[in-house]
Amino acid sequence: MYHFATGRESTVVMNPAAMNPGARPTHVGLAFVHSFAYYRRILRGIWRYVEARPQWQLTSIAPEQQPARLRGRFRPDGLIVALNTTALERALATWRRPAVNISAVFSRQRFARVGVDNVQVGRLAANHFLERGLRHFAFVGPPRHLFSTQRREAFCQALQEMGHTAACYDGAAKLEFDPLGHLWDLGPHVLRWLRKLPTPVGVFTPNDLWGVQVVLACRRADLRVPEDVAVLGVDDDDLYCELTRPRLSSIIVPAEQIGYEAVALLERLLAGEKPPCEPVLLPPAGINARRSSEVLAIEDEDVVAAVRFIREHAHRPLRVADVLEHVPLGRRTLERRCRAALGWGVAEEIRRTHVERACRLLAGTNLSMRAVASHAGFFDYRHLAVVFRKQLRTTPTAYRRQMRSPIGAEDTSG
Repeated sequence: MYHFATGRESTVVMNPAAMNPGARPTHVGLAFVHSFAYYRRILRGIWRYVEARPQWQLTSIAPEQQPARLRGRFRPDGLIVALNTTALERALATWRRPAVNISAVFSRQRFARVGVDNVQVGRLAANHFLERGLRHFAFVGPPRHLFSTQRREAFCQALQEMGHTAACYDGAAKLEFDPLGHLWDLGPHVLRWLRKLPTPVGVFTPNDLWGVQVVLACRRADLRVPEDVAVLGVDDDDLYCELTRPRLSSIIVPAEQIGYEAVALLERLLAGEKPPCEPVLLPPAGINARRSSEVLAIEDEDVVAAVRFIREHAHRPLRVADVLEHVPLGRRTLERRCRAALGWGVAEEIRRTHVERACRLLAGTNLSMRAVASHAGFFDYRHLAVVFRKQLRTTPTAYRRQMRSPIGAEDTSG
């Protein structure tokens, strides 16, 4: 079995006792490491798919052995690869067997690819900061890696559509992607750049590793997180996010489903199907909002009080009248000031907050639909379904299937 602690190569045979003695084993190489939670979750998705295929054998390849092994005699039937280093790219230059790439570092693509929709990731980040009343925005990330450039462009585009701009830090042009996830020091130039940003500012980073570095840089620059700088990463890597002080907010990527869909696509390619012309992209599953972006950058204290009350009580049904009991304003005045600060009224803020909570519960728990409706402040499941159809143009069941289950799988949540 693959040893996660050592990262060494080994072969995993799926349920060999159940193998058909006459069936030829299918050998699949796994050319990626597990330093990031993203890849560990992908491995779970792969395991879940091949568990029902006892003839499949999975061979993980240690990172230091990848170029030599893939250029040598090692020739599995198919390959799932995180194509994110030039050495690995050169090693695969003459690869002629089916392969599926699960990385978005290089813009050039020789193989089929399965991943997250980076445009939706960037737009989700922009909306997250806008909903917190921020009016200044920035992006910090590598300028040459595809996942970073796509997320940055979508982030800036979404802000531009709302009349805002984002400052982008691009001082790490020569930084290579590190598949082992080693931390690095962004250096004094980042501190100087952060100090020049108008505050409060929302800083979006393309993954959690960059988010950790920005939080550390803010601390060294005597900038408070989140009061001066709100920080948001991507991947929801629990190790990085929970150990960072303050804890790091992060966009949730459906990595397990990506792994499942990647190996399912590989099986179709092994059966003779042609590779898809475009990458297979799955939407992000929402945001795990932690302390690093827990800010309400709204000057109107009454609107802040209203929004905070709505978010603190999102687990129960709310009406505008409930909010008015806790804010010393008339309905017309609060509506007008809420629209001036947020761009929408009190009732819309209630709906948005309830829907956001329901999405998190659907994507991250096994609660029944009735329980999700109850815990997300809806009167019943029918109410939840009506709001989802209107706001998201889908059903709660379809949303959960999309976020948590393989494409085409049955939903059994009830």
